[in-house]
Amino acid sequence: MSVTTSTWTPPPADEAALTDWLRVRDPVTRAPGAGGWHVFGYPEVKEVLADHGSFSNAVVRSVPEDSPMRLYRTGNLTWMDPPRHRNLRGLVSQAFTPRWAAELEPMIRETVETFLAGLRGRDEVAFVRDFASPVVATVIARMLGVPEKGQRLFQEWSRSLLALADPSAEGNGLQKVLSLTQVAEAYLHQFVAKRRAAPTDDLTSKLIAAEIDGECLGDDETAGLIALLMSTGQAATITLVNAMIVLGRHPEAVATLRARPDLLDSAIGEVMRYRSETTRVERRTVRDTVIGGHVIPAGESVSVWIAAANRDPRVFSDPHIFDIERTTSPHIAFGHGIHYCLGAPLARLEIRIALRALLDSTLDFTVDPAGTRLLDPRLMFGASEATIRFAWKEMQ
Repeated sequence: MSVTTSTWTPPPADEAALTDWLRVRDPVTRAPGAGGWHVFGYPEVKEVLADHGSFSNAVVRSVPEDSPMRLYRTGNLTWMDPPRHRNLRGLVSQAFTPRWAAELEPMIRETVETFLAGLRGRDEVAFVRDFASPVVATVIARMLGVPEKGQRLFQEWSRSLLALADPSAEGNGLQKVLSLTQVAEAYLHQFVAKRRAAPTDDLTSKLIAAEIDGECLGDDETAGLIALLMSTGQAATITLVNAMIVLGRHPEAVATLRARPDLLDSAIGEVMRYRSETTRVERRTVRDTVIGGHVIPAGESVSVWIAAANRDPRVFSDPHIFDIERTTSPHIAFGHGIHYCLGAPLARLEIRIALRALLDSTLDFTVDPAGTRLLDPRLMFGASEATIRFAWKEMQ
């Protein structure tokens, strides 16, 4: 199959324009010059994500020893290939089981109710700052056993990471992230050392105790894993704000959800498909590989467009229609293959509890476009902030 690059146009930064741009892409395309390869089709994206032997994630990132971001170099599952990825994920899976995550439900409900109580009666809410981000960061921190002082640090760190994708953010956002990452690294090593000396029943202690074939995690890997969980766990924050944005644009879906609470899980899945938080991920070929009839040579960069795959008309009927009653929605917003999100069960649980509480506590809500700062959709679909106006039910 021949490859045409003359009609290639760069992805636009406008959200609506990018959605239209994704709609007309061929399943596999090579950009001109050093633009690399781009995979848009659902089956082709799944094939790339499943073939870690041909499409490496480890060679995409390189972090120097003197960089503050070295915290993410060790213990970061998302930047690893087998066999180390397999061994490390096996250790984490011993501690972070779906059953254990489900047992966190009472704590999640308590956390949601605590922050929701601070919103009730307020006509206008900065949704990310006052609810979504602190709920998710607090749940993750409490799950890990991080005390309140550390929770405040990680909430600020999470917000600074999110601001990197906000084109309207002011100041040197990268420098703030680097500074906070240095502080977080020092904090996490002290915290891990304390838990190793005096373990409790939290996830950090479970990670330290986990063992496969006589191998345990070192302090650097444990700190890196905690950093990964804290940062990637904020995907639930983005999905929460995406849910409010999408539902705000589809009041008929909100009415259906209020009448049929059993559709909540389906609605959450549809939000993730329709407005995928992760727009794309990067891979690099380690050998000549055929995808969608195209030969991609070794050493090529490959952009894997999850947002496009989740709207592939070959898989989803009327993919550009938001439909909370889809009978099947095999979205890949959580990824696919060995890098499928380890925290997916926890994220679903957090989002379900938070949305249910919001729907049960309100009569109506509207999202103010003027008070919503959308992220650069080429990086992720979401918002660093969304102003939401609520009409609250009277307290019983």
